[in-house]
Amino acid sequence: MIGPDAAYLKGWGPDFPEDVELREGQRWSWTVSFTDPAGGGKGLSHTEVLDGLTRIVYGEHSGSDGWQYLAIRQWFTEPSDARQALSLSTTHQSLICQQALYGKVVFRTPDEESMSGKKLDFFSEQRLTAAEPEEE
Repeated sequence: MIGPDAAYLKGWGPDFPEDVELREGQRWSWTVSFTDPAGGGKGLSHTEVLDGLTRIVYGEHSGSDGWQYLAIRQWFTEPSDARQALSLSTTHQSLICQQALYGKVVFRTPDEESMSGKKLDFFSEQRLTAAEPEEE
């Protein structure tokens, strides 16, 4: 909980007692700490994540980043009940966090995927043709 006279409510999660009431100016919050790929310690709060998500959903994007953001934008525009039943991939979660931390994509995740669930390869048909032996 954050805000005026907020108490630190560690140890309750993920279920909080029903009788907890927020006073005026207070709200729920969370922060995670982690190490980025370069080995630097980082922290990320829920407000930073929401800011990153807002930049993805309402910002202007082009190229491969714009393509990757389409799933996040669709997820965000789903009705709340439907959105809670849907899960973003680890790639999409990473994109939101990177947008929150750095304002851009700074590294790709190992499981980066296209809409078909495989890494996007515009030359896959040519690779298949090149791999086939020529008939004589």
